[in-house]
Amino acid sequence: MADSKIRNEIHVFINGVEHSIGGEKAFLPLAQYLRNHSLPGTKVVCAEGDCGACTVLVSKLKATQAENPEWSDFQTINSCIAPMYLFDLTSLVTVEGLSDQDELNEVQDKMRTFHGGQCGYCTPGMVCALSSLAESSHCHGKSISEKKARNHLTGNLCRCTGYEPILQAATHVDLSKWKPLKERYLTTQQTKTFAPLLKDSLHIEAGQRRFHAPFSLAVAVDQKNQSPETRLVAGATDLGVLHNKGKSFLDNVMSLHKIAETEKIESRADGVWVGARVTLTQLENYVESTLPELSRLLRIFASPQIKNQGTLVGNVMNGSPIGDSIPALLALDAKVHLQSVDGLREVPLSQFYKAYKVFDVRPNEIATGILIPVPGPEWKHRFFKVSLRKDLDISAVTFAASLKMDGVKITEARFAMGGVGPTVVRLPELEKSAQGRNFDEALFADLGKQVRSLIKPISDLRASDEYCLKVAENLFKKCHLELEQEIPCP
Repeated sequence: MADSKIRNEIHVFINGVEHSIGGEKAFLPLAQYLRNHSLPGTKVVCAEGDCGACTVLVSKLKATQAENPEWSDFQTINSCIAPMYLFDLTSLVTVEGLSDQDELNEVQDKMRTFHGGQCGYCTPGMVCALSSLAESSHCHGKSISEKKARNHLTGNLCRCTGYEPILQAATHVDLSKWKPLKERYLTTQQTKTFAPLLKDSLHIEAGQRRFHAPFSLAVAVDQKNQSPETRLVAGATDLGVLHNKGKSFLDNVMSLHKIAETEKIESRADGVWVGARVTLTQLENYVESTLPELSRLLRIFASPQIKNQGTLVGNVMNGSPIGDSIPALLALDAKVHLQSVDGLREVPLSQFYKAYKVFDVRPNEIATGILIPVPGPEWKHRFFKVSLRKDLDISAVTFAASLKMDGVKITEARFAMGGVGPTVVRLPELEKSAQGRNFDEALFADLGKQVRSLIKPISDLRASDEYCLKVAENLFKKCHLELEQEIPCP
C-alpha cells in the first residue's frame, strides 16, 4: 500500500484519558464501549438514534497534512448507533466529564435548580445537548434563547419531566460561568499525541469482521476494486440502526474519514462541491446564502445529533424512497461523482435510481462527492417535507419544485417527490405540462390532479396510500401559495 503506516487500533481521548482500542472492542457501538468502561451515565434506550439518551460530545482532529492541525468544535452525536472505529483521533466528552473537579458545570447546576430531571434516563443526554449549546454560545458570544434551546433538544426525548423545566434551565444558564470544554479537553498535549498519527491508515480485524480507513483515495479505490463487497460507511446514522436491529451487519466496511479531500465543501464555477465526508450540519450552514431553500429544508431534516454525524453522500447512496435530501437534489439537477480504478464517472441524480435500492453504481466504485449546481435568480424553489412530527421524524411525502421564470412564464420546470413509490422520482410529465405556461393557481391545481395518476404510494406505518395521494396534490397548491409571494400574478 502507498500509505506510510497502517495501524490496527484507534486512539481516542475520553474525558481526557487516552484509550487505544483494537480487535473486537473497535467494532462495538460507542455507547456500549463507554458503558463497559465505567461510564454508565450514557444511556441506551432506543438504540436507533431517536431518543437522545445516548448523547455525547465529540471533537475531531481534522484530517489534514498541515503542520498545525486543528480540532473541530465539540458537537453532539448519538453514541448508540456509531461504531467505535469511526472515532480515531477524536476527543469525546460524556456526561461524567462535564463536571469540573466534582463541581457541576453551569448546565448541570441549572438543571438541578429548575428540577429538569426525574427518571434519569433522558437527563444525561439532555445535559450533553444543552452543554453543546452553552459551549457554542460562549465561544461565539451569543445568548441562549428558548428557540435555540428547543432546536438543540429536538433529538432528546423526554417522557416524564416535560420540557418546561428543562427549557427554564437552558435559558437561565449564566454563560459568564461557563468553562469551555475546548480549553479543558483540547490541550496542546492531546494535539501533540495525535498529530503524528494523522497520516496513518487503519486496518482492524476481529474474526470475520474487517474495517479499513485508508489515508489516500488511490488506496481506497484499489481496495474497493480488490474487494467489491466492502461497504462504505460514513456517519452510520442509518447503517448503524440496521446493524443494531440485526437487519444488516457491518462486517466488512471502509471509511473515508482519513482522506482530507473528502471533507471539502466549496463553491466552484459549476456549483457547490460536497465531499463524501461533509456532514449535513456543515452543508446546512454552508449553503445558507447560496441555496437558502436547501438550507431551510435541512433545518428539519433530523436532530442535531444525526446531522452532526450523517453525511449528504450517505443519504444519497442509501437511496431510501423517503430520503429527505434526494427530491431537492433532483430538482437542483445534482450529479454524483463515482471513482474507481477505471476513472471518474459523473452520474446525474435523475438517472441514478433504477429501482428500490438499485442504483447506477458499479461494484468497484466509490462515491467521492456530489456537485450541486447553483441556479441563477430566475429560478424559484420550494422543498417540503411532510411528517407526523415537525422534527426528527421519518417523512410520509417529500416534494421539490424548481421553476425557471421569465416574468410570469415558466420556461423550465423540475418536480420531484419521495414517499410515493419504490424510489424518489422526477415527474417529467408534469414538467412538460408546466413548461411555457403562466404561473397561476389554475396551473398548480391541475398539476396536483395530474400527479395522482403518476405516483404509486403504498399504505404503511407512515401513512395510507390515499393520504399520500391527497398530500401530493395539496403540495402543488402549497407550492403555488408560497411562490406567488415572489412571482407577480399575470
